[in-house]
Amino acid sequence: MPLTGKEMLKFLRKHDLKKCRLGVSVHSSKGGKPMSKKLMMAYPAIFRAEENGGYYIEFPNLEGVYTGISENDLPLGLEMASEVLGIMLSEFIQNGEKFNAPSPINMIKHKESEFVTLVAVDVSQYFEKDKLVKKKLSIPKWVDERGKKLGVNFSASLTQAILETTE
Repeated sequence: MPLTGKEMLKFLRKHDLKKCRLGVSVHSSKGGKPMSKKLMMAYPAIFRAEENGGYYIEFPNLEGVYTGISENDLPLGLEMASEVLGIMLSEFIQNGEKFNAPSPINMIKHKESEFVTLVAVDVSQYFEKDKLVKKKLSIPKWVDERGKKLGVNFSASLTQAILETTE
């Protein structure tokens, strides 16, 4: 279900992501059509070679976000870094937690033996929000009949009501 530009801006504002302009890219189609569900983000990562091979990979802007590989395989390291970045950012967003915007890559301090690179991820791939959960509820019969007559989508209405209540 694609988001309109207005909906994406609301999403970014709600999660205080407007500061992440360097790291957020929203793909839109021509003619002002709805934007896709992609939420591309990029953060600088520091790669530190380990003594016995492999790399320790950390995201200096995101406290506690790190990973590593035991091989000297940089493409695998980038893949693992992207995976952990997507998992953690999606959790921050879904839990309503604030997190730091990405710093410009040239502002990241690191040792001479380390290197810094940008790691990109489509965070939307990691959201659990698209997974549907079945709920059993009771409503008055007259409300059910009226809703059916008007063609109301009960699931969408309940979802919208919950979102509005929790904002």
